[in-house]
Amino acid sequence: MSEIRIASRYAKALFDCSLETDSIGLCVSDIQQIQKALMESQELRLFINTPLLRKVTKKEALSKIFASCSALTCKLLMLMTDKNRESYIPSMTDAFMLLYYKHKGITTAIVSSALALSEANLQAIKTYIVEAAGASDVLITQTIDPTLIGGMNIMFDGKIYDATLSNQLNKLKKSLQIA
Repeated sequence: MSEIRIASRYAKALFDCSLETDSIGLCVSDIQQIQKALMESQELRLFINTPLLRKVTKKEALSKIFASCSALTCKLLMLMTDKNRESYIPSMTDAFMLLYYKHKGITTAIVSSALALSEANLQAIKTYIVEAAGASDVLITQTIDPTLIGGMNIMFDGKIYDATLSNQLNKLKKSLQIA
């Protein structure tokens, strides 16, 4: 079974349980804390991916590292460790946040441009995405890609809107070859 499918199953279990127990906000906070810790600590990423350590050692360490997390989140981390799935924790956190965003009607988007966009431009993009996706809110991640000559790429809901200068030049080239 693929990593994404395994991680998604654990994320769905945590998400469903948190909805049932009305602790979704607490679990979201826990998951964001776990994501932050994984992002900031290469040692933690290496630790959860090391198969040579015993389960007991990993469980003790994870329970100490994430002691401030809710009981539900800690139980999931311990279950994943018991099942030798602790290496899927990063993917599980991503899958959980996607479920949460879908539940709240939030769309995530990635905007790539050659230069940093102004707040006004980002707000206009956000408004466009809200209308196009029918979302209640949009979380935009902006990336700078110096290889783009001009314009931008917008990716959301599995769609790519390519408004780069190079794409427009390619379209013009193709239309001139046809004519």
